[in-house]
Amino acid sequence: MDESPLNNQTARSINRLTIAVWALAIITAAQLMFYALALLFPSFVTQRWLRTAPHEFASSEIMAPEEFNNFHDWPVEKQIQTASVIAIGKYQKSDSTLKCIISEILKQKPGTAFYYKVGDEFPHGNQHIRENTTYGDGQIIFFTGSSATFRYSCSFTGDRVGGLGDIPLNRLRELIQKSK
Repeated sequence: MDESPLNNQTARSINRLTIAVWALAIITAAQLMFYALALLFPSFVTQRWLRTAPHEFASSEIMAPEEFNNFHDWPVEKQIQTASVIAIGKYQKSDSTLKCIISEILKQKPGTAFYYKVGDEFPHGNQHIRENTTYGDGQIIFFTGSSATFRYSCSFTGDRVGGLGDIPLNRLRELIQKSK
């Protein structure tokens, strides 16, 4: 039986369309699997992306948030070494609030993006005044990474930093200078 050239041409077109549809189906299935993987295992995908990202995006300063667990329990030397910015915030009373005002930047690693300067209010450090509560004179504030992200703060009274084992402020300054 002889097939007409028109039927032969139609059959080839249908075969090509079938191949194209199957290719698109396979690509779509692969994308759905990747999305499911990202949804079920986000850290795996993130780590893989960071390893394959261009070097300018994959900074050596990037640390997973869980690497900072218990930052407040670390030895002060390790806190100082890890911090990209360390600042002093002093309290200024304003109505029923103690505003935390950055009074000094003790450490800022070169190239670290830090969006506060001396004289700026650090709202995260503000305290609502309650009766029979002592807040100290201010806070020592630790930031990590770049852009600098708040990590930990501890209050100080006079010359002593309670949250760092009552270390004198002068000794803290010396440790910071040694770490540079």
